[in-house]
Amino acid sequence: MTDGRAKTVRRVPTSALLVSAALGAIQALVFLAVVPVTGVLAAASPPAYALVAAVHTALPFLARVVTRTPGAATLTAFVAGALTVAVSPIGPLGLVPLLLGGLVLDLVLPLPRDARVGAGRILAAGAVAGIALFLVALPVFSPEHLVPAVLVATLAARVVGEVAVAGVVIAVRRLLARAGVVR
Repeated sequence: MTDGRAKTVRRVPTSALLVSAALGAIQALVFLAVVPVTGVLAAASPPAYALVAAVHTALPFLARVVTRTPGAATLTAFVAGALTVAVSPIGPLGLVPLLLGGLVLDLVLPLPRDARVGAGRILAAGAVAGIALFLVALPVFSPEHLVPAVLVATLAARVVGEVAVAGVVIAVRRLLARAGVVR
């Protein structure tokens, strides 16, 4: 039996898709700017690389927080990844950490659309993303870097970098809200 009420399907607003795509394109430019540095750091100092590489989640993170739309971080990361595949030192595999970061952010932040996300939840999402991105990087560590001191320092740097990015996202959201751009 049905009660006569039709299920309503909430569509993703076009504005959220456009904002996500635009931020993904900007993230691709950020990627291009830092890839010469991260390429060197990855081989020389995994902890330094982990700290700098946190910048790769900045705009997917911002997209998710500003649009308040589930999937916005993943879409933004996908756009950035698709635009950078040709110049990534690891080619199409470069999509994996970008998409993983976006997916983790989308899963940790509240799923209901338009739900306001508190600063604590944003910082927690950054920490969880840092842990996930550290774990996905483990298979590409060189044997000489697979020692406890380097692993612990790299994990700490990854979490600190992602939490710092989360702090920047919180500050940017406040500025955008004060300017009346977002609610």
